[in-house]
Amino acid sequence: MRPNVDPAFARRRALASLLAAGILVGACGSGSAATPPVASVPAASPSAPGSVPPASASAPVTAPPSAVVASPVASPSAAAATPAASAGPATASIGITGTSGLTGAITPTEIICGEPSFSGPQIFVLGTAAGGSPQVVLFITANHVEARVGTGSGATLRLRTFAGTGVAGFDAAAGATLDGPVTETTPSGSATGKLGALSALQGSIDCGNQQPGSTTAVLSGTTPLGDVAPGLTSVHVLCTVAGGARYVGIQALGTAGTTSVLEFITLGPTSVQVAVETPTVTSFFTASGAGLTTIGANGGTVSADVTETDKNSAVHHVLHVAGDATCGTTVSP
Repeated sequence: MRPNVDPAFARRRALASLLAAGILVGACGSGSAATPPVASVPAASPSAPGSVPPASASAPVTAPPSAVVASPVASPSAAAATPAASAGPATASIGITGTSGLTGAITPTEIICGEPSFSGPQIFVLGTAAGGSPQVVLFITANHVEARVGTGSGATLRLRTFAGTGVAGFDAAAGATLDGPVTETTPSGSATGKLGALSALQGSIDCGNQQPGSTTAVLSGTTPLGDVAPGLTSVHVLCTVAGGARYVGIQALGTAGTTSVLEFITLGPTSVQVAVETPTVTSFFTASGAGLTTIGANGGTVSADVTETDKNSAVHHVLHVAGDATCGTTVSP
């Protein structure tokens, strides 16, 4: 039986996998026990694991409420201060300039602030270009923005990558202002189809009342990179309500062997999924069954052994994960 998957968490993890593979984005940003994530961006939703139907983009709703709200795109000021985070939901007012439908306001469908990344804390924005396609994904860090545009999935996946430095007033917990050109960084040989080219980004993000959450979760055991160190830093906990079920997604920086890694832990009603990732390699671990997790309205607890899912590996490493997590923001598709 396929374990449950947190749709919002899985979507961002698959996006991150694309980045790590040099296809969609660099590791900035899961899959089932039987099927690891597939690098794909469905037209209606960016990547989800191959065996899990793509979920609709989610908007924060509870604990604290944090719904994504689109604002009219305004001309950014030449010297932008850090936007003061509002007491309401996260909002974004972002315009793009480009070719083949890549001009106009982005309709944001998901905004997540304060996520850890190898480049420092980041703001993640998922949205659609005017007309509903293609999907646009932004990873924003201090003085840098990565933009991905994509359509299709699997064999029909088409992606282009752009980057720029037009980020002002960046605060991963409060927001940022975008104003500047971007240049293409799409890896050579990528399938781009008829996707247009971005040339500039303008606008702002307000993180509203999003919070990072907290966790006592500890990973132990061995990965292909070596033993996992127990400490987690830059923790971000995002909870999701989907299909009547609750999921808890933990994202943090850690160490495996001597390598810095991003660690992703997803708790489902009857499943636990872990991803340990570098900018170029990702290892997936899963477990399913009753009694592995207890999930409530504000977080969850876990105690489980998760097994590596790489079918080509001669050794399937096992990790143990135990602890609790408190939601910073809760989203609902």
